[in-house]
Amino acid sequence: LQRELDARAAEADRLRRQLDDLRGEHEGLRQTKDDEIAVLQAGMDHSIVAMANLKKQVGGNQGDLQRRLDAVLSEHALKLKRILDSILRSCADKADEAVFNLNDPGNPGNMTATVEHVLATIEQVHDLSKTLAASFAGYLTNPDGDQAQVIAAAVGLSNGLEHLLANMKGVSRFASGEDAVERIIKASRQTALVGRQFFTKGQSGAMDQLLASERHGVILDTNHELQQALGTLTTLAESLVRRDTKVSVTSSREDISDLVEREMLNAARAIDDAVARLQALANQPRDTSLSDRQVQVHDAILDSSMAMTNAIAQLIRAATASQQEIVAQGRGSSTKEAFYKKNNRWTEGLISAAKTVAVATNTLVETADGVIKGTRSLEHLVVAAREVSAATVQLVAAARVKSHFNSRTQERLELAAKAVTEASAHLVRATQRLTEKEETQATEDYDRLSNLEFKSKEMEQQVQILQLEKELVGARRRLAEMRRHGYHAEEDDSD
Repeated sequence: LQRELDARAAEADRLRRQLDDLRGEHEGLRQTKDDEIAVLQAGMDHSIVAMANLKKQVGGNQGDLQRRLDAVLSEHALKLKRILDSILRSCADKADEAVFNLNDPGNPGNMTATVEHVLATIEQVHDLSKTLAASFAGYLTNPDGDQAQVIAAAVGLSNGLEHLLANMKGVSRFASGEDAVERIIKASRQTALVGRQFFTKGQSGAMDQLLASERHGVILDTNHELQQALGTLTTLAESLVRRDTKVSVTSSREDISDLVEREMLNAARAIDDAVARLQALANQPRDTSLSDRQVQVHDAILDSSMAMTNAIAQLIRAATASQQEIVAQGRGSSTKEAFYKKNNRWTEGLISAAKTVAVATNTLVETADGVIKGTRSLEHLVVAAREVSAATVQLVAAARVKSHFNSRTQERLELAAKAVTEASAHLVRATQRLTEKEETQATEDYDRLSNLEFKSKEMEQQVQILQLEKELVGARRRLAEMRRHGYHAEEDDSD
């Protein structure tokens, strides 16, 4: 029994030692696990701190980037504002230059301008003024928006005012009396000065002195004043048109589109008749009594006149195409008749310009015929050629009022007008050369004259110069008087 107890005690000691070993091993594993957890916790804490630092750094960089971006945008907006101010100052300078030319006694203005074209130009400036006011209103609502519309409208208005003043001074030659001329000049000057306020009040320096709520009102008031000034100009311009020569589409009972097409067709037919008449003159048998010199003169006149009338025929065709394109692009969903009535000033100006070209061309042909027959002088031919050139300018200007930017038909019209102008210049140069040759052949040999004869001839020339100067003054006075009484009546509708 003692031995069994000893054996059990030894077994119990062995088991106790084994348990202690297991406990020690478990404690080691637990300690290892705790160390690993501590390491992981330390790593996590470090990562959290690093992430917090990184987030803070990134937030700081984004703030710097945003501040830099805001600074760049602010600088860009300031540059755009300076550009706009510079363009507006340039427009104001152009208005000042137009007023200076208006006040300059030595500047007669556009002497080829017609009242119908002036009325169409007034209507164009009226539309440009409203466009600029609308563009300014949009810009003031969003100053950071697009400034291109404001710039385009401002440049268009300044150009329109410049052309309007030159044309108004030109048509003032039709006014009856100096008081009427002064009223036209004064109203034109006032219109330009009011239009100039668009360019001065729209600059940032002037706008910054106003409250945001007041800025729109300033632009609207300026537009209203300009519309009133243009209305005064319209009344003065209409008073220059004689009722028996006035072309009116609003009072016409026939279809307006048919009227316009008929008038353009009549102009084209008149040009074709003029070409045929010149061709008939060229095909006539030679007068055997003419000298070689006279034959050369006649041939030069016919060749130059034929080249000019052919160029005018091309011009009328180009003007018709331009007119059709303008109507097609401008009428939208409305009818052609509605477009013509809405833009009656332009329509009347276009018809009048086409008629003027036809009349001037016929006058040129008649003058060329008269020079050949000896009933007209070469100077008559020069005047007729210049009248054609002036009428061409008015036709192109009438079409340009409503033409679209980069229009191919308008470009062809401009090229056709250039061809007419070049042909006119060629005819004038050829005529002047013929005149110079005649004067050279008629030059007297003064070396053969005695002192008494030479002195007598010299006095005769001085007397002739005084007589010519007197006649010139009288002719200019009569011409001015004729222009003050209005246009010559054009061909009656029944012709």
